[in-house]
Amino acid sequence: MKTAGIREARQGLSLLLDDVRKGHEIVITDRGRPVARLLPPQPLSARPFPGRAAFRRRMKALRGALAGATRASSAWPRELPGPLYVGTTILVRLYAPAADSDRIDRVLRGRRDLTVSDLAVTEVLDAFAEGSDRAAVAEVHRAILEDLEAGVFRRVETLPATHRAAERLVLSGAASRSNDALHLALAMTAGVAALLTQSPRLSASARAVGLAVHP
Repeated sequence: MKTAGIREARQGLSLLLDDVRKGHEIVITDRGRPVARLLPPQPLSARPFPGRAAFRRRMKALRGALAGATRASSAWPRELPGPLYVGTTILVRLYAPAADSDRIDRVLRGRRDLTVSDLAVTEVLDAFAEGSDRAAVAEVHRAILEDLEAGVFRRVETLPATHRAAERLVLSGAASRSNDALHLALAMTAGVAALLTQSPRLSASARAVGLAVHP
């Protein structure tokens, strides 16, 4: 990883971009403190998202899915500029039946820029209240993992640098909870255009750092 001061970045941007094209990460500093990162764009997923309506039809409703953590869906735009970071609340609705699952499925079907983190996959298990059918929850979890491994989603990993970025977001007051801060750090690391979530708290934090949110 290379660092460059703001003056160097202004005067030698083309040289820095050459390094980025080779796969290197450039950290831009201001008086020695990191303020921005130049990263190569993340490639599209190997396969487009095929939609999971058929899978949901085989699933029974799971009790307590994200109860109290979401808001009612507003109208989804017909066109969503990407890439898109898929938050836990949306990921759950793609695989477990919910009132707005079909609408979300239609909007995202066929896209190859849907970015999913392992953090969101793990949080799927927390999205259901105790007492849900464990076998059904395990089936949802397994289906998401299979799609992730098959290249249906762009995968963004949590690295030590991600944690440091999340900690800065918490300390700055942009995010009030560490998990929300991690999602924001992961989304920014992946260079997404917008975050998909139905969590009011995460939506507010994303807008605080200038990240577009849908719905």
